[in-house]
Amino acid sequence: MQELKTLSPIAQLMPLERVREVAARHALNADQHGVLAAEVVEALTCAGFSRYFVPKERGGHPGTFVELSQRIMALAKACPSAAWCAIIQAVVGRMAAYLPVAAQQQIWGDRQDVRICASFRSTGKVESVAQGWRLTGTWHYLSGIDFADWALLCIEVEGAEQRFAAIPAGTWEVLDNWQTLGMRGTGSRSIVLDAVVVPTHMTFVRTDLMKGGSRHAQGPQYQASPIAADAQLFLACGLGAGWQCLEQWRDSLPCEAVGEVAMAYASAEAALEACGLLLHNSCQAIDLGELPPLQIGRCARDASFAAQLLLDAVNRIFRLSGAQAHFSSNRVQKSWRDVQTLTSHIALRPDFNFIGYTRHALANRS
Repeated sequence: MQELKTLSPIAQLMPLERVREVAARHALNADQHGVLAAEVVEALTCAGFSRYFVPKERGGHPGTFVELSQRIMALAKACPSAAWCAIIQAVVGRMAAYLPVAAQQQIWGDRQDVRICASFRSTGKVESVAQGWRLTGTWHYLSGIDFADWALLCIEVEGAEQRFAAIPAGTWEVLDNWQTLGMRGTGSRSIVLDAVVVPTHMTFVRTDLMKGGSRHAQGPQYQASPIAADAQLFLACGLGAGWQCLEQWRDSLPCEAVGEVAMAYASAEAALEACGLLLHNSCQAIDLGELPPLQIGRCARDASFAAQLLLDAVNRIFRLSGAQAHFSSNRVQKSWRDVQTLTSHIALRPDFNFIGYTRHALANRS
């Protein structure tokens, strides 16, 4: 684990443009080494991503999904992996606001800048103990785990609903198993736990999160189902990578481009702009607060549809970039790899989101 200097909870927020500069400078190294540089992690934290959805009572200033999506997309044009870790810092901080107040106080204390990551599948062993549970085994793919202060793990409780459990750094061992086609710099490694006991007050019911209703934090930010909200932020990250891919390819084209190349450029740009409109519309709806199931499904549907447009556009750009795009240092190739990996995430999968939306739409027929 890389060492990071302690951040002051009252540190001035770093301007986004400065974060982009730092992230861009380290982007290729992150891709090669499978982890963000310590300087990039510090920049993300100083820019306020980890405190973005922290409740006011804990010293935060909860923001909107519209603003966050715009910041993520701009950052992803410099480094999609850095933007992804910024998303995780923000949305898992929002998840932690679903914990009981005593747990929130334990996590944040007098700090605003606490880095939290999460695993959304219960893959380890969970045993009931007095006033809590004992966790043993492996939980998978926690983005930014190398720099996390806390982790939220989905746990399968026998005879009861799934829960999320908060555990502090120092209670896990990180596995070096994140070797992927793209998004390598996210460092989304697995962790191993050995009989870690989590008290009940450090957990919350998973269905509260999925429905979008925190019992312990007030505000529209805590009424958003991740089925709708997280998908938009992942799409924003993909769009940033897509714009980066298009701009890198554009710079290699002659002004007199014709035929398939000219057609591909125009259609790719239009596709990315259309994706941006779908993203913005969904984020505006999410920012209004609690959404009915049909609207949640529509937001998720639009994110998956936009992800397909994005993937098609980037695939066409890569195919038309020629042999130069097959060199590992080529930035078009890197963007293409990142989009392949990013759009395969379950939050953006059409087979999940399209079917979910259609069920709600048919159930709501007049």
